[in-house]
Amino acid sequence: MVLGSVTDNQDRAAYSSYVMLERMAAQALTAKDYFAAFKYADRRCRVDPSSAAHCFVLRAEANWRLERKEAAMADLAEALLVDPSDLAANRRMFAWATDDRRRTAAADLIGRDSNPAVLRLAIEELRQAGYRHWAAYSVFDNHVTGWIAWTTANAVEVSVGVENGALISQLEPDPFHPLASVDVQAAAFLVRRPTSRAPQTLTLTCDGEIFRVRRLAPNLSSPPDLPSQACRPTAPRYDTLPPTVIVPVYRDVAATLDCFDSLIKARASNTTGKLSFRILAIDDTSPEPKLRRYLSELAARGTIDLLVNESNLGFVGAINRALENVLEGDVILLNSDTIVPPDFVERLADVARSAPDIGTVTPLSNNGDIFSFPVPNNVNPMQSYEGILEIDRIASIANAGDVTDVPSGIGFCLYVTRDCLKAIGALSENFERGYLEDVDLCLRARGKGFRNVCAPSVYVGHHGSKSFQHEKRRLVLRNLEVLDQRFPDYRRECRAFEIADPLRPARAKLDRAITWPCQPSVLILGNRRRFAVAEERARHLSERGERAIFLSRERDVIHVRAADGSSPQAIQLNFGTETGATEAAAIITRLRPDRVEIIEPSPLPQLIDLIRNLGLPIHTWLTSGTLSEAITSFPDETQLFVPGKEAEAYARARWPERKIVLQDWPTRPLTVEPIHGASRSLAIVPSEPSPVSFRLIRRLVDDLRRSIVVAGVTCDDERLMSYTNVFVTGKIAAGQIGDVLAPHNPGWLLTDFDEPAFGHPLIETARRASIPVAYRDWSAGLIKPRKDDLPIPADADEEEFIDAVIAWAGLS
Repeated sequence: MVLGSVTDNQDRAAYSSYVMLERMAAQALTAKDYFAAFKYADRRCRVDPSSAAHCFVLRAEANWRLERKEAAMADLAEALLVDPSDLAANRRMFAWATDDRRRTAAADLIGRDSNPAVLRLAIEELRQAGYRHWAAYSVFDNHVTGWIAWTTANAVEVSVGVENGALISQLEPDPFHPLASVDVQAAAFLVRRPTSRAPQTLTLTCDGEIFRVRRLAPNLSSPPDLPSQACRPTAPRYDTLPPTVIVPVYRDVAATLDCFDSLIKARASNTTGKLSFRILAIDDTSPEPKLRRYLSELAARGTIDLLVNESNLGFVGAINRALENVLEGDVILLNSDTIVPPDFVERLADVARSAPDIGTVTPLSNNGDIFSFPVPNNVNPMQSYEGILEIDRIASIANAGDVTDVPSGIGFCLYVTRDCLKAIGALSENFERGYLEDVDLCLRARGKGFRNVCAPSVYVGHHGSKSFQHEKRRLVLRNLEVLDQRFPDYRRECRAFEIADPLRPARAKLDRAITWPCQPSVLILGNRRRFAVAEERARHLSERGERAIFLSRERDVIHVRAADGSSPQAIQLNFGTETGATEAAAIITRLRPDRVEIIEPSPLPQLIDLIRNLGLPIHTWLTSGTLSEAITSFPDETQLFVPGKEAEAYARARWPERKIVLQDWPTRPLTVEPIHGASRSLAIVPSEPSPVSFRLIRRLVDDLRRSIVVAGVTCDDERLMSYTNVFVTGKIAAGQIGDVLAPHNPGWLLTDFDEPAFGHPLIETARRASIPVAYRDWSAGLIKPRKDDLPIPADADEEEFIDAVIAWAGLS
C-alpha cells in the first residue's frame, strides 16, 4: 500500500507530519493492512520529535500481526523504556510474553487498568506467583477512592493519617465486586480527607500487615510567598553551625555501607581547621535487617544521628522530616548510593559562601546528568573509592575556584544554604518519591533570587537508581507533568544549556589533568557532519581490541573524544595560535598513538602538519572520490589504504603511482525475503542527504509507476512523500535495513549512486543485498558484477542513469 493522492500543499504537509503518521498507522491496523501499518509506524519511530510509547506500540502491533514476533517484543520493550506506565504496552506485554516480563506487566496493570477482565487475569497471574493482595486508588483533594483485592484476610483496613490521628475504614468483602472470584475477595472503598496544609499518609492493611503506603500532598494551599526581593541575601554570611548531611536510607546494603563509610572518612580527614559536619540518616522503614542494624550501631556509637520512620515516607517525606529536625545551618541532600571524597562538605560550603546569592551547589559526578564526567548526560562507569578520590583530587586542583551557573542542581549531592531554605521551605510534597523534587526546589530558589551553581572542583561517585530502578522512568514521567505545570520553560532551558554546554571548559580542564588509559590508541580523523564511516572504523578497531580516539573536525576546531566513553571527551584542539599548536602536540603525544588513520577526505592541514612533525605512522583511507591537497602532498610511496575491492579498483585507476593497500572491512549481511503474491518495490539506500541524490530520486519518481521506498533520509522527505508512489523510512542504521525494507517487498535496490562513499556502513551493507543491486560502477568495469546486478558507468549523465535503472528493473 502507498500513500494516498495528494492534492495540495496542506495535505502534503499533513501526510508528512508525525501526527498524521500515527493516525494512518492506527487506521491501517483497523483495516488489517498490517504492511501499511508497519510503514507508517516505523517512519514515525524514526523522525522527530522523539517517539512516545504509543508509537512503538503501533509498530509492535503491526510486527506481531506480520508474524515478526521478536521485533514486536523488542518494540514493546522500547515502549516500556519510554513509559513504563503505558497501558497499551503493558496489556500487550502481558498477553504476548511467556517469561518474567508477563508478571512484570501484570503488576503494572494493577492500579492502572480499569478493565475488570484484564485485571482478573493480572491478579490470577500474580496470585499463582505468590502475591496475596492488590490495590488501586485515585487521590483527590477531598477523598481517596479505589479497590482492594485479597486472597485470605480477616481484617482489611484503609486509613488516612492526619495530624491528629487517622481516619480508618474497615472493608468487608463484596461478593458482587467485578474482581471477586472463588479464590479472590474484593471491595471498593472511599475515605474522606480533611483539609490540611500538612501531608497525609494513605495506608492499606491486611490482617495488620501494611502492604501499601503513599504520602499524600497537602490539600490546602499554603499562604502566598513573600516577594523574591525580600528573601534574597545582600551580604556575605558567616555561619557558625556546621552543615548537616542528610541521607535517606531504604535499600541496597552494600552501596549504603560504602556511602556511610566514605562519609565517616571524609569527616575524619577534615584538616581545614573549620567546623566539621553532622551526619543525619533517616531509616525510611528499610526492609533490609542488616541495614537497620548498621544504622542503629552507628547511632549508638554517636557516629551519626538517626531518625527512624514508622512507615515508608519516600524520598520527599524522609527529607522533609529531616529538615524539620535541622533548623539551623546549611544542609547537603545526599543519596545513599554515593561515595564522597574528603573535605567535600567544606569545599562545597566554600563555593556556596563565595557569593551571597548562591542558593544551591552541585558537584561533578560519574552519574549526574549535566554534571556527569567525562560524558555529560550519560551514566559513566562508577569508579572505585580510590578512583573517586583521585578524580576529586585532580578536580580540586584543575577547577579550583571555578563556579558555573546551571538551571538547577540535582539531589544526588545538593548543598543548600540556610538562607535559601528559609526563603523556599521544604521539598514539595506534590512529587512522587525520588525524582525532580530537587529540581523543583532549585527552580523555586531561583524564583526567590538565588543562583544554582556547579562546583566542578568537587567530584562525587554515584551508582544511581539503586533503590527503585524499575520504577524510575514511571516516576520521572509522572513528576515531569507536575514540573511542566509549574515551570513550563524549564525543559526548553535545559536543551539550550546542553547545546551551549557551559560546563565543557571545566570538564576539559579535568580531562587534561586526569590520568588517561595507558593503552596505546589509534587516532581517527573524521568530520563531525559526516561521521558514519569514522564510527564504523572505530567499531572495527574495538572488535580487534584497539582503543580508538576520534579527532573530529568542525570548521577549524578539532574535538578529541575516546570512542569507548573514557577520557578524554571534552578537549578541543585549536590551531589558531602558536600556543594552541603546542598544546595540540602535547595532547596528541599523551594519547600514545600507534598510528593515525585519516578517514575524512579533507583533514585540517595544520593537524596533518603536526602529525607528520611528530613522526606518527599515517594510514590514509580512501572513503570518498577525492583526496585533499594535504594528503596528495604526501610522498608517492605513502600507502593509500582502501576498505574494499571497489575502492581498490577506483584508487588504482585514479592514482596509479601510489601504493594501494587493501584491507577489507567486515560487512553486515543483508537478506531480504520476498513476500509472495505482493507487488515489488524499488528500494533506494542513499549514503547521506544531498542535492544530487534528491534530484535523482525525484527523476526516478517521475518516471516510475511502481512504489519506491527510500531507506534513510533525504534533503526533503516531505516533498518526496507528497508523491503517491514514494515512502521515506527516516533515519536508519545499517543493521536495520533488512527489517525495515521487508514489508515494502523490494525487488531491486539502488545505492551508491551519488558520489563514491567507500566504507560507508549503509552503502557497503546495501551493495551486498540478497536482491539485485544497481550502483554507479566506480571501478570502471574492473570489478565483475554479481548476476542480475546493474553496474552503471560512473560518468553516465542523469538521463542515462535513469534509463538504465528503469530498463534493468523492468519498471517502465
